[in-house]
Amino acid sequence: MEIVTNVPPQMPAIPQDETMKSPSILSNDDAPMHSPPAAAFDMSDKMEESAMASQRAPSPRSPQPKEGPSIMSLVHTPSTSQAATQVNQPGTSMADVRMEPHFIHHPYLDSLNLVVNAEFHFLTCQLCQEGITATAGRAHLVNKHPELLPNFDQGHFQAITSQLQVMTSLPTIAGPRSKVHGLAEFDALACDHCALVYTTLKSIRKHHATAHREVPAPQHWRSCRAQRMRPEGAGTVRQLWEVTSNAIVGEDSREKALVDKLLTELDQQLKTVQVPTDGRLITPWLLTTRWNEWAKWLNKPTEELRALVSLPRPSSAEDEHYSTLSDSIRLYFEEAVMLIDTTDELVLQRLNSPDPAKEGISNMPFHKHMHQSTLKQYIHPIICFVAMLLRDLWFLPDANMEISRLDDMFQEGAPDQSQIMRQIHIVLLKVWTTPWSKSKYHIVPDPTESCLALLTLNRDGSFKQPKDVTKLIAKFEYCMRLTFLREIRARASASPEMDEAMACDGLQPWFVEKNYSTFARLRSLQHRASAIAFSTMSLPRIWWTDSEAWTSLNYKGNPIAFSDVCLIFRDVEQKLVDIWENKVLRGLQLRVDYDHILDDPSERNVGYSFMFDPRNTCFQDRARLVRAVVEGKGGFSKFLLRYQGELVWNQSALRGWLQDYAEMQKLLLMRAEMLSGAPSRGSELTAMLYRNTQAPPHPAGPILQDDCPHGARQADPPFPGCPYQ
Repeated sequence: MEIVTNVPPQMPAIPQDETMKSPSILSNDDAPMHSPPAAAFDMSDKMEESAMASQRAPSPRSPQPKEGPSIMSLVHTPSTSQAATQVNQPGTSMADVRMEPHFIHHPYLDSLNLVVNAEFHFLTCQLCQEGITATAGRAHLVNKHPELLPNFDQGHFQAITSQLQVMTSLPTIAGPRSKVHGLAEFDALACDHCALVYTTLKSIRKHHATAHREVPAPQHWRSCRAQRMRPEGAGTVRQLWEVTSNAIVGEDSREKALVDKLLTELDQQLKTVQVPTDGRLITPWLLTTRWNEWAKWLNKPTEELRALVSLPRPSSAEDEHYSTLSDSIRLYFEEAVMLIDTTDELVLQRLNSPDPAKEGISNMPFHKHMHQSTLKQYIHPIICFVAMLLRDLWFLPDANMEISRLDDMFQEGAPDQSQIMRQIHIVLLKVWTTPWSKSKYHIVPDPTESCLALLTLNRDGSFKQPKDVTKLIAKFEYCMRLTFLREIRARASASPEMDEAMACDGLQPWFVEKNYSTFARLRSLQHRASAIAFSTMSLPRIWWTDSEAWTSLNYKGNPIAFSDVCLIFRDVEQKLVDIWENKVLRGLQLRVDYDHILDDPSERNVGYSFMFDPRNTCFQDRARLVRAVVEGKGGFSKFLLRYQGELVWNQSALRGWLQDYAEMQKLLLMRAEMLSGAPSRGSELTAMLYRNTQAPPHPAGPILQDDCPHGARQADPPFPGCPYQ
């Protein structure tokens, strides 16, 4: 049989380049798609039909194929106009087209590593395994494969894609569905409540918290395979869909259905019981607090309970009125902290004595934190607590009126901040001066303990360990003392007949232990959690994998070799040298000869440091780097700019230099902590002084017993709390 192809002489047919063809990515295991099977396309019949088409003259009104045709539209008998189009286009004869079950090949497209998906009729790149439209062929080659551009001809490409009826837009595909051939596959995690899939754990958790927040998050996400049209772009081309496994037919399908049914029944039987009845299966902490029983009694999803004590979010429709709650509570406790300096010391000592009947009055008065930023961390539980009261009033049947007034202030937007803080004080004082007793239905009647329990509730429905609860209780206790301090000062100021001591006597039962109060309940939980934490042995974190030379181990499942630890120090040294020479000094050849440095640790004069010791002449010229920057030497040429006849600093360049310098300081601190016998925590290392001050935290040199300001001698017992003992 002879095949006639009419190729115009001005555009000869491009021969098939076998060297440019990429091997097909198909395998024998590929399942057939929705398109007809390969057996329906006999190439000999198709060629004969194409050759006879030019001899027939059908009606010129023969129907045109619609968008997204099947492969059958490529092998039907063409009309007269279609046949004329076929024979007049270079290299587009049907004899050059090679059909496969899932792809349509053309020699010219093969030379560009492109192939047509037979099901949806879009181009796929065999190297990138992504979808391409008929109009984006050149753009894809420019961005991904510029080495193939010499083989690309726009007119020839358009003629072939038009003949093969390649779509000009990528289709929108939804899953779960069978594999779309020609696209890459990924390992993904599937959502059990919708058809969306994600490739990272962070993404699917964010999706669940946004779209399915009323449903508890599962402990394990279902793994699956997924595909997408393209890795970049806008719209739905980046949307992943789940890929199902190949269909099983016949007896295998029935057997698989029976196995799935059996596994489903086993899953129900092996499902973890959230509240076991055997006390040996419950931690001692939950046995005493019974928070797990209380959470089950509430009969609400875990995410809803956690949302009840979450920080107010201004973006949320439910919390839009509470956008100023955090600022109001912060100002409330900042004013309370300012009262400490003007309060009688004995009152502060009594505030700091949780159990005076057993331990007496503490000699350490109630005091501020060392850093002002610490207060912001301590008030986080209180913000969550007040937000919980405003969101759900069933916690406090006796104080709903006061909470409703506070809620009205936020709803109406009260302009006076002092009114809001005054009402916050009334609500907190009402809650913390009320005795809460248990009943048959209220295992946790105290709203403060309820907030504490919900703050320790994890996403999976479990509760935090006792060692992680103690810091939350400490924050509650500190803020409660501040609230009682405000009330003591308010009562003492309101009546001239009452002083601070008398006001403290009236409130003392509410901030000491062994009473029916919220403070006493929190102190009891604190003692219990501390005892459990100190007496509980933690599970092993290290497993030695080398039991002969002991050079390798697993730390929390991660393999670690001692040789890798040595590489850490080497890499830190190399990075330090690189930052110092190329980013801090910017190529300047500045050096200080510090081979012999003199230091006197016994010198306690204010301002003394080895860097300012007159015997160390190498440190006397301290402006070498500044002069180099001003003169624009090395890499500092753009640090000073001329503006309106004056020199001004280039602030962007200075910020970049400070970032590089901070990076070097971080590496130096880490090196000192790991190699120089420094303190075990970085906070002590960063607080070390390099010059003597008027009130140093520790002496600059060895102190003799005669130097002790308390007059202690060697024969005397050490003074309690004396730093010189």
